[in-house]
Amino acid sequence: MKLNKLFIFLTALAYLVGCADEDLEPVLTYDNSGKGAYIKLITESDKLINVYDESTINSSSYTYSVEFIDVEDGDKVTEYRLDLTYEPVSGSEVSTTSFKSWTSDQFTVSEDGLKSVQDITITAPEILSALGISAADLAPGDNFEFKGYVTLDDGSVFGYDNSSAAVRGDAFIAHFDFDLPAACPSDLGGTFEYTSSTNWCGGSSSGTVDIVSQGGGVYNFSDWSFGAYASCYGGGTASSTTLTFTDVCDDVSFTGFTDVYGDTWTFTSTIDGNEWSIDWVNTYGESGSAVIYYTGGADWPVALVE
Repeated sequence: MKLNKLFIFLTALAYLVGCADEDLEPVLTYDNSGKGAYIKLITESDKLINVYDESTINSSSYTYSVEFIDVEDGDKVTEYRLDLTYEPVSGSEVSTTSFKSWTSDQFTVSEDGLKSVQDITITAPEILSALGISAADLAPGDNFEFKGYVTLDDGSVFGYDNSSAAVRGDAFIAHFDFDLPAACPSDLGGTFEYTSSTNWCGGSSSGTVDIVSQGGGVYNFSDWSFGAYASCYGGGTASSTTLTFTDVCDDVSFTGFTDVYGDTWTFTSTIDGNEWSIDWVNTYGESGSAVIYYTGGADWPVALVE
């Protein structure tokens, strides 16, 4: 029986090998891709231009290190260049070529034995200077796009746009292009006490509710009914993540109004010191009021957008 199984296995293997498509190669090689090169990320810091005020703008920076991958451990790379484009929320784009560049005599050798540029620091003031704009021109949502290129000793230039999809993928940790967004860091997540009253079934409740970050200053409450569903239905929460509020540089506004059932919610809200009061009603006929208290009796560190 064992010999029969072995015979079947070897026959199947021979069939698979004989029918293999030679064009379906599992690994991209430089021999069949033009002997190019790409930029590999080693380390990096957080990417953010903090536009809370002029001081935070001027102190914002991004630091990273890269190495160059080619058939000769980066020796074929003669230049690494960054171009820069400013993409404002409103207004026209502004671009500059050769924002920064490094030639091979400035390269070092990485721990992996590859040519590299270590500890590149890009500061907000030098970005603004290169583009001819000021800190006062920036607004949350603006973006700075950097496009990286390597030039080889034969004069060929490689960037994101003329590199293969395989090289651009996460497995290669390619770092041709990157963005520095203009925004304010936001950290409102946590668990907060609340009291709830005058819900649609006449009940009231108290407890805790979580503010859950969805990233980028966007948040949702773990229970938008603030205990009313448990009070009126005997259990459950209104935990829809399509209901959201957004914090932009300490200014809060409600930004998502339709729940997972397609019902629209309307909010009336005020913040006064330690108390965030929210009255809500939805098109299903549910409604309620709640007061949410900031941790430790401190004032809420945000204000509502009128």
